[in-house]
Amino acid sequence: MRRRYGWWVLVLALIAATSLAVACGDDDDDDTSADDDIGDDDDDTDDDTECRGAVCDEDDDDTTVDGVDFSNDPPTNPYLAGDIWPMSHRNPYCQGSSPYPGPTSDDGLHASFLTGTPASITMTTGLQDESGDAPLWGSTLNEVYLIDASEQPMVELSVIRKPKGVSNPIGGAYTLADADGFFFVPRNNRLYAYRNNPAGNPYGKIVLAGIYTLPGDSDEESIIGLNMTYDGFLVYATDRGRIGVVSRDFSDEQVFQLSDEDEEMSNSIAVDENGGVYVVTSKFMHRVQWTGEELTQDTAAGAWSAAYETGPEDRPPGRLGVGSGSTPSLMGIGDQDKFVVITDGQILMHLVLFWRDEIPEDWEPIAPGKDRRIAAEVPITFGDPEAEISSSEQSVLVRGYDAVVVSNYYGRFALPSYFAALVSNFPLWAPYGVEKFSWNPTTRTL
Repeated sequence: MRRRYGWWVLVLALIAATSLAVACGDDDDDDTSADDDIGDDDDDTDDDTECRGAVCDEDDDDTTVDGVDFSNDPPTNPYLAGDIWPMSHRNPYCQGSSPYPGPTSDDGLHASFLTGTPASITMTTGLQDESGDAPLWGSTLNEVYLIDASEQPMVELSVIRKPKGVSNPIGGAYTLADADGFFFVPRNNRLYAYRNNPAGNPYGKIVLAGIYTLPGDSDEESIIGLNMTYDGFLVYATDRGRIGVVSRDFSDEQVFQLSDEDEEMSNSIAVDENGGVYVVTSKFMHRVQWTGEELTQDTAAGAWSAAYETGPEDRPPGRLGVGSGSTPSLMGIGDQDKFVVITDGQILMHLVLFWRDEIPEDWEPIAPGKDRRIAAEVPITFGDPEAEISSSEQSVLVRGYDAVVVSNYYGRFALPSYFAALVSNFPLWAPYGVEKFSWNPTTRTL
């Protein structure tokens, strides 16, 4: 039976919906020494854990609880810390949405605020206690912290400083908490595992439990994206187009280089229950296939690549890289049409849907010269029919066949991208606009 997590999701959704603000800076602390016990705890995750998604257990018809409809939830990954919000974008599909409705009035609402170092763009829920509450893990440029949001006002339980130096401010933005109580945070060319002390107490002091370093000559490389496969491995992507799978105790790894070494990445990655790893780069939208033993781009294994409109080589204001500004979001479960959803890099940004699995036999390209895998490509104008430019640096929110995009266009001001993001709370530079799209499975149009 599901617990009522609506207020948890509200807190996390409000954090996730804020404009991206990134600041650069170093601290003077030395690397924190890691405990050697990341692999000591027995992995008692039950492979037969009941999936809470609508299609994971066909015999489970419990898709509506207390009036909340869970039928559009993707399969729950049992290796994550529950299904409230255990990772950036909430789940491996990176949908960034929740079945719980938002508030319809201000009755019973209250605000609680904690100061800290910039910039914590998302938070994740850790392991739940016996009452169903869970602490919130967060990551800033310089700190990892733990909050008890069940108390009012919120209580900061523990803070630990990160190792000094930031080579890429995007690294560390995407984090996740696993079912064994570990919180994983990328930083530069390393992946850090934190846990509570004592182990098993979700509200205990934060300690560093382990460090994974990218293989090879990786000093100038940064881990950008992070997710969890449905067989319990961490999967990451670097800014230089390398995809890696590593066990959660860091004892085993598989690293794969995308076929074009000139491809760059500035977003996280999505994962499905069939081993698909979805990676958008400065040139292509890829499905890299995890077979359980290796990563491959072999089409016979289910992998594919498709070109999309990447736009100009100079990134516009509001963007952190060339091409798409969105982490791929997965749309469709069960017998539904299944897609990968991104925003492209055109000056007037478009919403793009790619067929996720096999392309329907009768499907024709949407226009001459377009990749046949593209199912839809429509302009995003945020309601302005005369719009000539639009931009977003957010993953597309997906729920069922609905997709929502928010604006990150800061206007025609010659401001450095990071500075523009930092001042985006001021009306002069603030981005305005939200637009919703829906896929029609009957007409197969967006």
